[in-house]
Amino acid sequence: SLQFHWRDQEEHRFGFLVVVLVGFPVWDRWDSRPREDAPAPMWKTTAWMLAGFPLVLLAELYRHALARTPASATALSLGTVCFISASVLQQWGPRTLRHFRFPLLFALVAVPLPGIVWNPVTLGLKGLVTSINVELLGLWGIPAERQGSVIQLPNCRVGVDEACSGIRSLQSSLMMALFIGNQALRRPGLRGLLVVGAVGWAVVGNIGRSFYLSLTAHRHGTEALDAIHDTAGWSVLVVTLFGLAAMAWVLARWESAVSWAGGRRRNIAPKP
Repeated sequence: SLQFHWRDQEEHRFGFLVVVLVGFPVWDRWDSRPREDAPAPMWKTTAWMLAGFPLVLLAELYRHALARTPASATALSLGTVCFISASVLQQWGPRTLRHFRFPLLFALVAVPLPGIVWNPVTLGLKGLVTSINVELLGLWGIPAERQGSVIQLPNCRVGVDEACSGIRSLQSSLMMALFIGNQALRRPGLRGLLVVGAVGWAVVGNIGRSFYLSLTAHRHGTEALDAIHDTAGWSVLVVTLFGLAAMAWVLARWESAVSWAGGRRRNIAPKP
């Protein structure tokens, strides 16, 4: 079911990469898994299975009767997580489930969001990017007017679609922020800061992309956009990911320095 969305929708094609990345934290945490854990009581395992069964059933019935939708994919994925959790509880126990909760939940990053969540995010990003670009074009001396998610220029109109709004690079940036933060940082606060930074990099990068495309359309016409549209998009994605990696490196160095300083103060503190 998810392969359909990953294959046919550009904004979700990174899902194939998520499948590969999920395996690394599982392998990395395997040797450090709790050895003293014990299988959970049967009622806990049954509760997880009962929670997942209606989700999977409704998702499959909806998929076969109507169509594959993001909502059915979300329900199916959540139900699958419940079944996997039940299996881990039955085989090993609750400590093991907590130990592997990140790779289990990280897989949900590749699941398409239902329209009730996806559409407001997309429309919000479109409006933000369009409004800021109209202001930037005005400061650049180019008269521009916002008409929904379209920028009206003196000689043409430029539409801000999902790609230009940043929704694609935003999803991939969040995926990389979660993965890098889990591997490189120990403090939850710093991991959260990295996720916020990923959102900022994606939005700022796509504002720059949309501004560049608007300038090109104003000077050379909308016909010139076909030659640079995809290149500009990939450039923003590369810049965003490099910026995210640099931010993760700085946070990791800061965390290491703070930990070292804290350990040194404890070592030299006078004993009572």
